[in-house]
Amino acid sequence: MTFIQITYAKYISEENSSLKFEIAKPIFIVDGKQTTKISEINNIGYYEFSIKNFDETNISETGFFYIIEIVSKTDDSIQFELYNEEKMMQLNDLKTEKIYIKGNEKIEQKYKLKVIYDKTKGTQGKDILEEVQIKVHSEQEKI
Repeated sequence: MTFIQITYAKYISEENSSLKFEIAKPIFIVDGKQTTKISEINNIGYYEFSIKNFDETNISETGFFYIIEIVSKTDDSIQFELYNEEKMMQLNDLKTEKIYIKGNEKIEQKYKLKVIYDKTKGTQGKDILEEVQIKVHSEQEKI
């Protein structure tokens, strides 16, 4: 199973009269390892990733709202569970509710995606070779 990370970001600059407001320096990083293998024998796999608002030298000056979406063309034999700090998160249509990460403070939010293969629910004899994408849709906080 191959995991692909995709991040969407939305930044807005506003102009009012003769004043121009600049967008604060945004930093929004998604990190994670690339693959996990699942088979009939090893039917549970984990994919760990994190979302953070800092890099080696800077911290984001503004907060973000984001949604994590799991995109997969798998059938009913593959189930997904998403955890944050060992607590299972609610997924609706494989999407989370909006999550907030504030600015001006180093924050790393860690996630673990549990992928479960149930051979009794899938097409018998079908290979488990699927691509799963983790998309993070983010929007800068309006100040």
